[in-house]
Amino acid sequence: MIREVSKIKYVYELLTPRIRGAIMSVPEIERDRIQEIRLRRGRRLSVTIFSKEYFVNDNGRLMNNIGDSVQVTTDDIETIYQRAFQNSLHSFHREIARGYITVSGGCRVGFCGTAVLDPARSYAVESVKNISSLNIRIAREMIGSSDEIYAKCFSDKPMSLLIASPPSGGKTTVLRDLARKLGERWRVALIDERNEFAATVAGEPQNLIGAMTDVFNSYNKYEGIMTAVKVMSPQILICDEIGSSEDNEALQYALNSGVKLIASCHASSLDELKKRRYISKLIKDKAFDALAVLGTGTMCGRLVSFTKTGA
Repeated sequence: MIREVSKIKYVYELLTPRIRGAIMSVPEIERDRIQEIRLRRGRRLSVTIFSKEYFVNDNGRLMNNIGDSVQVTTDDIETIYQRAFQNSLHSFHREIARGYITVSGGCRVGFCGTAVLDPARSYAVESVKNISSLNIRIAREMIGSSDEIYAKCFSDKPMSLLIASPPSGGKTTVLRDLARKLGERWRVALIDERNEFAATVAGEPQNLIGAMTDVFNSYNKYEGIMTAVKVMSPQILICDEIGSSEDNEALQYALNSGVKLIASCHASSLDELKKRRYISKLIKDKAFDALAVLGTGTMCGRLVSFTKTGA
C-alpha cells in the first residue's frame, strides 16, 4: 500500500505572516494536496493542485479568478528569498546560478529574475538579481511506490535494473523509494545529481533513503559513479536519467567492479528503450538483469512492462 507524505509544514517558516496565514487557512484536505506555492512580485498569491493553479485569499479560499486574493509584495519576495538561503546569499553561488535551492523537508524554492551573465564562460548564468517570482515546490514521499518492483527483483539478492518511463512517469519517485528499501539491506551509493532523491540540506538527507545509503549530492553522474565505487565500496549504485557515452563509461566501470546498477531513462516501451543508442549497447552487453517500464496518467509509477534479460 502506497502512503503519501506531504512536507508542506516545512515551508511555513519561510513565509511572511500574511502569506503563511493564508496558506494555513486553506482547508486541510486541500492544503495537503498543494503541489506548489507561487509568488509573483506585485501580483497575487496562488497555489497549484493537480497542476491546476488557484488564487488564495486571506481566509484560505481557493479561487479560479483573482478576486480578493492576497497581494504579493516586494517584502514577501525578498524576505522569503533570503530565508531560503539562510540570509547568506554569498554561500550559495551555485544554487543561485541554477535557479533553485532545496530547503528543510526536501521542498524546493525555484526563482527567476534578471540573469547576470559571465562573458568568460560563454555568457553562462553567473547569478540572478531582481527576483520577480518564487515557486515553492512541496516535497512528497510516496512510501511503498517501489513495492511491486522490489518484490520482482530484490527478494533474494541485488540485481541490476533499468527503469524507463515517459516524462512524469514516476521514475524518480520509484527510485527514491527503492533506495529507502535497498539501503536497509545493502550498501547503496545514491548519485543525486540534482538533489532530487535525498533532498540533502547541510549534509543531512531530508527524505528517507535507507540506513546504509551514501549520498553523492550534486556530483555529475560520471564523477559521482567513479568516486562512489572507489571510496564507498557500494553493493548497489543508483542514478537517474542515463543515456550519454560518458554515462556508459562510468557504468561499465562500476559493473566491472562488481557493483549492481539501478538506473532510469526516458522511454515509453521496451522497443523504444532498445532504440536508444547508448542504452541499447548496455542492454546488449547484459548490463541489466531486468528491464521495467512505468506508465503515465492513472498508471503513473506503476509497472506496465517487465522482463528479465537472462543475464
